[in-house]
Amino acid sequence: MNRLSLFLLFVLMLTASCTSRPVLIITGGLRKHALKDKTLAVGGFTAQDLMTYPGQTEEAVILSDAGTALQRRFKRSRVLTAEAAWAAAGEPPKKVSRHVPLIIGRRLTPDFIRKTRASGIDYLLWIELLDNTVESSSGQWKSTRTESSSCNCSKKNGAKCSRSSCGSSCGGSCCHTSREVTEYHSSATSTRKLKASYSLLDTVSGKPVWRADATLADSNVSGKTSESSFPAVPATPLPPMESLLMRRMTAAAMTELPK
Repeated sequence: MNRLSLFLLFVLMLTASCTSRPVLIITGGLRKHALKDKTLAVGGFTAQDLMTYPGQTEEAVILSDAGTALQRRFKRSRVLTAEAAWAAAGEPPKKVSRHVPLIIGRRLTPDFIRKTRASGIDYLLWIELLDNTVESSSGQWKSTRTESSSCNCSKKNGAKCSRSSCGSSCGGSCCHTSREVTEYHSSATSTRKLKASYSLLDTVSGKPVWRADATLADSNVSGKTSESSFPAVPATPLPPMESLLMRRMTAAAMTELPK
């Protein structure tokens, strides 16, 4: 295995070790088949505060992914994306952060729920991002591997030895060599941790009938390897985008909705 292959393997091992599955906590007593022949819709997305909000572009991707996941879960039901639901019932009001007047998603209001009900929507999916933190770390360590040479046969008694005859007809003229190789590794890691809730509301009562709380952490890793000394620690990579983690969390949460 050449050095490039070893380096790629090193990076892949680091990345894989930082990947995990969403952890879900499900609450609510929604019966099986309760959503059969019902109209469902993605209502909106909101963030706990300004530090948690991922931005308008990421919000749009999160809402789009939620519509796709909900439609895949209920292929035989009428499922509206957030865009379609807003076109039918009007957009929910924007949510503004407390200390700095910036938009951090939408507000779920009784008026919006009434409008969705009047538009024929039976259940509304509402998403809230509760936590969004980023942590960075770096490290250095050594590893040792054994590197073996190929078989080297010489001529004996005027006959050229073949690889298969090494150690027998070559009469010990075949040479096997090996050496210990010490490698020095440096890495930088950026980890994003998210926690989100998915609430399914009955538009008649305006109350949630089902809820999934999802948490997930994932990392991006940069690494360098040298056989002489510790390389400089690489620049800290950007953490995974919120929408990428939310896509996995949303998909996991939607599979828990009873069909």
